[in-house]
Amino acid sequence: MTGNADIRSHCEQRLALMKSIRTDYESETEQIARFAQPARSRFLRNSKDQNGGRRRMWNKTLFDPHGIEAFRTLTNGMTSGLSSASRPWFTLKLTDDAAMQANGVRAWLSDVERRLYAFFASTNFYAAAKSGYGEMGLFGTEGCVMVEHPTAGAVCHALTFGEYWIGLSDALTPDTLYRVCPMSVKQAVETFGEACSPVIRSLYDRSQYEAPVEIYHAIEPDPHYNPMQFGAKPWRSVYWDPSDRSDTVLRLSGYHEQPFWAPRWDVVGGDTYGVSPGMEALPALRELQMQAKRRNEAIDQMVKPEKIAPPNVRLTGEPGRVVAAAGVDRDQIFIPYQMPYQAVAAIGEEMDKCRRQIDSLAFADLFNAITNMAGIQPRTVEEIAARNEEKLTQLGPVIERVANEKLQVAIERGFGILHRGGFLPPVPPALSEKQLNVEFVSILQQMQRMVGLGQIERVVGFVGNLAAVHPDALDKIDFDEAIDEYGYRAGAPARLIRPAREVAALRKARAEQAATARTLAAMPAMKAGADAARLLAATDVGNGDSLLARLLPPA
Repeated sequence: MTGNADIRSHCEQRLALMKSIRTDYESETEQIARFAQPARSRFLRNSKDQNGGRRRMWNKTLFDPHGIEAFRTLTNGMTSGLSSASRPWFTLKLTDDAAMQANGVRAWLSDVERRLYAFFASTNFYAAAKSGYGEMGLFGTEGCVMVEHPTAGAVCHALTFGEYWIGLSDALTPDTLYRVCPMSVKQAVETFGEACSPVIRSLYDRSQYEAPVEIYHAIEPDPHYNPMQFGAKPWRSVYWDPSDRSDTVLRLSGYHEQPFWAPRWDVVGGDTYGVSPGMEALPALRELQMQAKRRNEAIDQMVKPEKIAPPNVRLTGEPGRVVAAAGVDRDQIFIPYQMPYQAVAAIGEEMDKCRRQIDSLAFADLFNAITNMAGIQPRTVEEIAARNEEKLTQLGPVIERVANEKLQVAIERGFGILHRGGFLPPVPPALSEKQLNVEFVSILQQMQRMVGLGQIERVVGFVGNLAAVHPDALDKIDFDEAIDEYGYRAGAPARLIRPAREVAALRKARAEQAATARTLAAMPAMKAGADAARLLAATDVGNGDSLLARLLPPA
């Protein structure tokens, strides 16, 4: 059994290495925050103020807020497109399609979905998810921890860049998160009680309740996890006070599921942290601020130009002010350089170019495709769909990464919390040892799938036209498969498309009804034929032969 001192030493050594990895990203992310979102990116290593280390940069170097607007559009678009609180964004299924038809399975899955949605809505999950999309767009990486809560069910701690460090597993996915937890003395004592260091307890005894302290928190897979051991948990949680040199930990516990998610926007090779639109737009953000500053200077130069005057004349520069001085000719006061009025327009064009670049790199033009569409309005639905399909292909990898590294983790965490709390319905016998599969049905997920609808429509339409002159062409199309594929890509509810077993039963019943109808339709003719046969058989033509026997060919 590993002692607390060994665990803390391990965490401190690993944290030092994780800090060195993140150092390469800090200066760049700090500049992104300056130009695109000054309220984010808290570099606690540089500041110890009462506001959690936030560096106050409002109205200092920000001359044009277009970067804030562009990335706000990206954040809102990703939030409403991937995990909106107002519409379904995931559904539960089984990997075994045949098991989905078992008694009670669909009802159980539907009930679990409803409870998961209610659970997320009762917590701050959606607010934390929105904050995380902003972090991904700006800095390339999001950090969020979901901890269980006795009354709220769960609380999501949305982190901003500078508050956490991450590590990767052998599958190159984030499986470790270390973070700084800024607390007041009162919060630390209420959270950890007698485990607090003598320094914190001393501050508390002197009633310095609001004095800031820093607590470190490590979440990582437990290297000593044994599934056969009672109470063992695969994820380890360690809190410690870096100011306490006694090699003790404040709390050592664990989690049944991964309690955090740290998705990356895009990853180059095996890099730990992601590459973001904010990093790609940083040159345009810098230039926009520089051009905005130059435009303001040019306007000031036009309104208040520099003047040369005799020593005995003092100019105030106030509009409408008249300065009277004896013995001064008008030729003795002149402007050495007059700013041309075209300069402001030229700088404005450069600023518009920077704004377009920022909108494109931040995908703001994608989410404002209809609002900002140039040309005659309104455009056709087909044209808008074609434009969106073209741009959505660029977001495809990001959507898949968010689904795998964020939303999937959040659903598994929520499912585990509800299961342990006894808030899930009894599992049907048919689901025994069956694996659940999460299918995402958000707007952006559906739009990604709908990219292939045009090809299906064109192929089926071509075959339909061809069948007018060559009916055998219909044999080339599996219409059942075409309907299933079209419904999947269009995001149709699963209950809307009948399963193959029900379709076969319907077709069999329809065939039997058609056969019965044909039999009933043929019955009058059959009756008339039978009556005629009886009449021919009863007609005697002599020699004991009937007319029917005479008409029939000899055997």
